[in-house]
Amino acid sequence: MKRWIITAGLLLSCSLQSHAVQLSLNEGWKFIQQDVAGGESLSFSDSAWRTLDVPHDWSIEGEYDASNPMADACGYLPAGIGWYRKTIPVKPEWKGKYVEIAFDGVCMNSTVWANGRKLGDRPYGWSSFAYDISDLVDSANSITFAVRVDNEKQPSARWYTGSGIYANTWLNIKDKVHVARGGIFFRTLEVDEAKATVQVSTEVVGDPRAEVSHQLFSKDGKKVAEGFQTLEIEQPKLWSVENPNLYTLRTLVKSGGRVVDQVDTRVGIRVVEWKAETGFWLNGKNVKLRGVCNHQDAGPLGAAVPEKIIRYRLEQMKAMGCNAIRTAHNPMTPEFYDMCDELGLLVMDEIFDGWYQKAEHDYGAHAFAEWWDRDLTDWILRDRNHPSIIIWSVGNETKGEEMGRKLVERCHELDPTRLVTSGHSAHEVMDVFGANGGSEKLGFFDTLETDQPFVGTENTHTFQVRGYYRTKTWYRNGYPSTRHNPHYYPDLTDEEVFTYDWIDEADRAHPKHIFFSSYDNATVRLTSRHNVEMIRDIPRFAGSFRWCGYDYLGEAKYHGGWPFKSFSGGAVDLANFEKDLYYMYQSQWTEKPMVHILPHWTHPAIKPGTKIPVQVYSNCDEVELFLNGKSLGIQNPGKTHDKMACQWMVGWEPGELKAVARSNGNVKIEKTMQTAGAPAKLALSVDGEPLAENGKDIVQLRVAAQDEQGIFYPYGENRTWFHVIGPGRIRALGNGSPVDIEKHQGVDNRRAFFGLTRAFVEASGENGDIAVLASSILGERKLVYSNRVSIDSKLIALRGKLPATSIEIFYTTDGSEPTEQSSPYKGAFTVQPGTTVKALVVLNGKPVQVLEERFASDVGMVWKSSVQGSSVPAGEQAERAELNGASIVSKGQFRGEGFIKFNGTPGAFVQWYYENDGDSGDGSLVIRYGGVAAKGKGHRIKVMMNGETVSKNLLLPNSDKVGQKWSVVKVPIQVERGANRIRLEPLTEAGLCIDEISIR
Repeated sequence: MKRWIITAGLLLSCSLQSHAVQLSLNEGWKFIQQDVAGGESLSFSDSAWRTLDVPHDWSIEGEYDASNPMADACGYLPAGIGWYRKTIPVKPEWKGKYVEIAFDGVCMNSTVWANGRKLGDRPYGWSSFAYDISDLVDSANSITFAVRVDNEKQPSARWYTGSGIYANTWLNIKDKVHVARGGIFFRTLEVDEAKATVQVSTEVVGDPRAEVSHQLFSKDGKKVAEGFQTLEIEQPKLWSVENPNLYTLRTLVKSGGRVVDQVDTRVGIRVVEWKAETGFWLNGKNVKLRGVCNHQDAGPLGAAVPEKIIRYRLEQMKAMGCNAIRTAHNPMTPEFYDMCDELGLLVMDEIFDGWYQKAEHDYGAHAFAEWWDRDLTDWILRDRNHPSIIIWSVGNETKGEEMGRKLVERCHELDPTRLVTSGHSAHEVMDVFGANGGSEKLGFFDTLETDQPFVGTENTHTFQVRGYYRTKTWYRNGYPSTRHNPHYYPDLTDEEVFTYDWIDEADRAHPKHIFFSSYDNATVRLTSRHNVEMIRDIPRFAGSFRWCGYDYLGEAKYHGGWPFKSFSGGAVDLANFEKDLYYMYQSQWTEKPMVHILPHWTHPAIKPGTKIPVQVYSNCDEVELFLNGKSLGIQNPGKTHDKMACQWMVGWEPGELKAVARSNGNVKIEKTMQTAGAPAKLALSVDGEPLAENGKDIVQLRVAAQDEQGIFYPYGENRTWFHVIGPGRIRALGNGSPVDIEKHQGVDNRRAFFGLTRAFVEASGENGDIAVLASSILGERKLVYSNRVSIDSKLIALRGKLPATSIEIFYTTDGSEPTEQSSPYKGAFTVQPGTTVKALVVLNGKPVQVLEERFASDVGMVWKSSVQGSSVPAGEQAERAELNGASIVSKGQFRGEGFIKFNGTPGAFVQWYYENDGDSGDGSLVIRYGGVAAKGKGHRIKVMMNGETVSKNLLLPNSDKVGQKWSVVKVPIQVERGANRIRLEPLTEAGLCIDEISIR
């Protein structure tokens, strides 16, 4: 069908006679998670398939498993192939119209059929696309759609992608003459306080003589302008971060004497500038970008994130003080941009990760060369009218100036109003120089020589696990590090204060299997506070996007892999619980008075009197800290990174910490932190908006462990069971833990992580009140500091009123199954180590929950880990690499879970994937090896880096006592940004052993 760009026409005042209709196709799809022969056939029977609604992500429904091919990169979840089918009746009024089926997102390698006819393929998992089915509608009384989704080859990305139709689906019915998909382009030409001039171009399908006009309406529905290609608005209300004013552009298409199409597009009027000397400007105001990078997934919900949760997360970031989001490393679903428009969040909209292979089976490896132009075009046409989008980004830690130039040129053709950047990819040909981790290096800005505007596309990289603290500074690559050149940050104490951990050091399978401190002292090169200071004080630094806003599934390699399933770099965890870091940003980036204390004040494993660094974040003028009513002094939050947190060294004693924050001598806000006893009860609350009064909806239920006095117990790790009363269900469960590998969906219970559990509860759409019963057996699992056990059941109304209920609890302590003849629960009781407590919860005379909790020395967190985590940077373990002609040995002394031994097989090799989030440059490959060659001075190997030979015949001198001691050899290498592959090939006989490599 031909298309025409219409730039002028007659002003239309007649009414719309042919209505465009958009219908949701989300409900009632049939689904099977396997490949089937003939699934596209009209006569195929899908009666045995599961019925579900989309958006849908089948991977997140599955079990975590170390053997799943998604592996560490994509979070150890199942992938595979899935089929969807849906049949709809054709209404008579659709015939003779233009009809298309549209998909906002399918991951990945989708093929779509309608009535057995193939409509097309789309390999990229983050493109929105549509297919014309007009002729089928004209000739049939029903349409059966079949969608095959192939995400079998893994890893298909470097992070969790999800699998399936993870976004909305639509049926669009229009006149044959209509505005093309993505065919409207609104741009601001000139603007001042008195007047704005905007231009609209329109692409029309079906009639080259169609007449087009436009009307512009304010938020309150008042028409403020009308015309053809150019509109003038008197006293325009500009779109900004503080006041995200939006207008509605109404486009009317007239053909054959009647209005045949009407399209409403939400737009904003604003002026964006980028300046090399001073960074980013919006409407003539210099604005620092206080950004975060985010992936598509939302932890337990996977990639199919409900719109309410997307909005909640964006509002959560806005409340933190964030004003910008980078869509890493792919476009988000369309509603994300609508919400950013509404909330006043700036967007760096990113389309691709690599322009060549990074992950083994990613888009860059198999489809980029053929599909990049189509995907980039669809992306820009879809997104270019959003005022929130201030810049395009076309790649991340990839390379190729020629490819980069093509991408930039194509962006400019489709949208000449926005500049283009990348995450440190061919920056020489970008409009704006975007740099990732390399920009965190000590002295980076002192040596930065460019006439381009500069932005930190991934800066800074720090790690933290909610509720976990260490006083010793930790660097991912060690300190000092010649290649990473990190800033120096002193330890908070000479000796480590905290000893609790998720595992004992002696049982740690991998040296990277560690949690990270919430003091903002676990970093790669730069702390978060230092980054805030640099953004504020360096004029040419436009701002940065921290990696990342939220923890996300995948890239577990950075943490040693299984059982770690996720990346712990967010200010908020996988379950949308804020970390201490969240409040640091809030103290620096917001004005509403706030104060936050860290750490908590429950420390049973710490000797009384031990000095604990107590830090307070606040945006007020001064903070006074009290311990048990006694003032410990007043401090003023400072401007430099080392003074942003007020800090007192406080001798540990139980009781109450209270921070009183004042401005201009007046108390603005107070915060208390109290010492908790053993966990004894649950507290239920809702985060974000409650359930809607009717219809389908979702809500976030927070479950907090408390002691008998209602004080939050920060070590809580007991399991909570959930029972929904009314027309609802548990959509997903989580807790924010990076090492909890239980299923998120299709389950009714979850263990707490540092005191908190999350339940996502979904209303089915039927009428009726909805409530949730949450129940738990509570106690300190190891019984080290308390042997008291309590059982608690709590009800919370999520829609309507609480039902009339009678709750009875019966329990056993001998491991037997509880019945209504078992001991009735009357209050807390004591148990001995090795006891399994089981409980039956009876609701209105009906058993609804069976609870179980074991209390023993071999369960639960470790209170006193035998050895503190090593400060020696962990290497890349050989036993977790790709192997051929080698076996894994797990006896002896080694790092990780074992070492490898080559068996003399021809073609043997070991290959590692190494991700470099810093600059490219010189480095050293350190090989930790052992073995004595039968002949000669040692074993010889071929060393390859990214397919290039580094050393043809490297000698590894004989090293005896394999499994007892190891030798090392260093090889000079060139490390590329992003994906690197290191390959070692033995050139001699069997016997060479490799423990690990490291890149320095």
